Amino acid sequence: MKATDINLVHLLNGTKQFLIPIFQRTYSWKEENCEQLFRDIVRVGESKVIDSHFIGSVVTIPDQEGQASLSRHQVIDGQQRLTTITLLILALLKKANDLNMETIDGSILEGIKEDFIINRHYKGVSRCRLVLTKGDFPALLKLIEGGTIPEHSSEKVWSNFQLFCDLLVKTELIEMVYKGLRKLKVVDVTLHPGQDDPQAIFESLNSTGVDLSQADLIRNFVLMRQPHETQTTLYNDFWFPMEPFFVDQEASRFDRFMQDFLTLQTGSNSLVKARDVYPLFKQWYLENIAENISPQVLMGQMLRGARHYSAFSLRTEPDTELSSAFRDLRSLVEVASPSIIRLYQCYEEELLSKRDFVGAVRLIESYILRRLTCDMQTRSLGNIFAMLAQKIEPENALESIKVALARFSKNSRFPNNSEFFQALIHKELYESRICHFVLSRLENFGSKEKVVTKGATIEHIMPRNENMRAGWRSMLGDQWKEIHEVWLHRLGNLTLTAYNSEYSDNEFSVKKTMENGFDSSPFRLNMELKKVESWTDEDMKTRGERLAQQALKVWESLEISEKVIAKYKLKDKELLGANLELEDVKGINDKNRPLAELLQAMLEQNFPNTSIVLSKKNITAFAPHEFLQVVPRARNITLIMAIEYDLLEPELQQLCRDTNSKSFISNASLSGVFQKITSFADLEKIEPLIERAYQEITS
Repeated sequence: MKATDINLVHLLNGTKQFLIPIFQRTYSWKEENCEQLFRDIVRVGESKVIDSHFIGSVVTIPDQEGQASLSRHQVIDGQQRLTTITLLILALLKKANDLNMETIDGSILEGIKEDFIINRHYKGVSRCRLVLTKGDFPALLKLIEGGTIPEHSSEKVWSNFQLFCDLLVKTELIEMVYKGLRKLKVVDVTLHPGQDDPQAIFESLNSTGVDLSQADLIRNFVLMRQPHETQTTLYNDFWFPMEPFFVDQEASRFDRFMQDFLTLQTGSNSLVKARDVYPLFKQWYLENIAENISPQVLMGQMLRGARHYSAFSLRTEPDTELSSAFRDLRSLVEVASPSIIRLYQCYEEELLSKRDFVGAVRLIESYILRRLTCDMQTRSLGNIFAMLAQKIEPENALESIKVALARFSKNSRFPNNSEFFQALIHKELYESRICHFVLSRLENFGSKEKVVTKGATIEHIMPRNENMRAGWRSMLGDQWKEIHEVWLHRLGNLTLTAYNSEYSDNEFSVKKTMENGFDSSPFRLNMELKKVESWTDEDMKTRGERLAQQALKVWESLEISEKVIAKYKLKDKELLGANLELEDVKGINDKNRPLAELLQAMLEQNFPNTSIVLSKKNITAFAPHEFLQVVPRARNITLIMAIEYDLLEPELQQLCRDTNSKSFISNASLSGVFQKITSFADLEKIEPLIERAYQEITS
């Protein structure tokens, strides 16, 4: 790094070009900023004792792809000052020309333009001394050429240029401002490619003021490491197409997507914390990506992920069926996005049919809705969906997500039908945030003629007013107070209507027959109310149970066989033991190793589809459930077989002992029967027990 105290005009002078990286923020100086700079320049220009005025630093790094005769520099910091000074010089030249001035402080106008604005012997973009970002450069270019500002071009560039023109009202002021410009000083900081880290300098310089978002930092980190032309290509082809997804969203949405993207890319089983996104991205990129994946591939992955994130989280999915499934799931939980992005990737690669994609989304919806209904813990959902995303196997996406849900621990498990049914009929659903959602889904499930329920409100068929009218008390009987307390907020007493205020706490017969009452309601939830003349606790109970039965069809249970689950468990165990050799198993030595090897050969030859998994403590045979475990001892091996001792024939019982006869067997995780093996003959004798264990596990 080289830092030099230099006059700004000397920095600008010469055959050179300053490139504002395309990903930098657009020109944003406000009118008050320009007016303050203008006053400072006038004060310095008219003073005979002030030799210089410091306005900050300009940090640049030489661009390696420039023409040999044209020195090009990427501007890391200082673009706002350089742009404003350039606009002021252009305004000086225009006003001087308008006032028929041939020179300014002895310098001819064209000479000033060639000194600070253009590269005289170049054409096109290379002619411009300063090249701004995509949104600002067309306006600046037209000002340099003297043309009309293009429509929809940078308002700030145009308005600040016009402001300076309006301030430069007379010849004397133009002269004074030009003198002041020549006294401006900056610290010119030049970074050395390959030695200095421009991103680190950029972060340090931007540590004060308006914070950059995590997405901004990631974009700058990736692009700033590339030559200018590559930056432009990457920005135009990948980053710029991402921005429309987030343009009308909260600023945090882009950062939220980056959380998901990094969670998926790093294989994390927990959602990356928002504050850690950029630091973790840098570490991940430098350690795993920089040497292995091109920036084009990386940013292509970002663009693809952003499209999938937007489809789910930002409501941009064009397919009606997918959009409906996304909407319903989003109503319950927003943080499911990592799993949805992973599923969408499988769908886009035609590894997952649309039917199965929708099925997977509906299954996740069922998982969340059931847990909310059953008042089960719903904390750390972000981590749950991060972990679930990592479990999705592209070739078996739906199956693998079912297995993952089935293998969740007790605190995160998928509620069964009995739990869900009982919770639905007994829960005070009205007090829950899911109440309207549940009623709306029940209303429209299985119907091709969907009813819009958005404007409808929740109606208590038996009114909320605890001072019930005489007709209600008479209908409910002597226990009306208890019935009201128990059944008021339960599913059986709740429905949807657009006439809540009209229904009020009227008697049931009035609610039925009044204009727009239950008898004429278009909602299917209210159809059975047309068929009854009373509304008692028995009616509420019957209706609640019927709706709960229907809910079991709307939010289906998790159906996956134990055999399939066992297959996935085995795969995980095989992965854990993949790098282990027999000598890595505790207790294996020269005395027992031949027995272990012989047993392994026997299993491979006589028991088809057996997988042998090594661990630090033992050796286990699966098919796909575990049926045999080998625990090495100093002079023998102990075999544990997954068979119930009491169910064995007497002759087989004589060959083994019950594991229940011992408090524990060291280094073993299997129970059933066991026997020590000290010779090849012992192994041959015990083979019928191994055969029995294998048959029971595979039948």
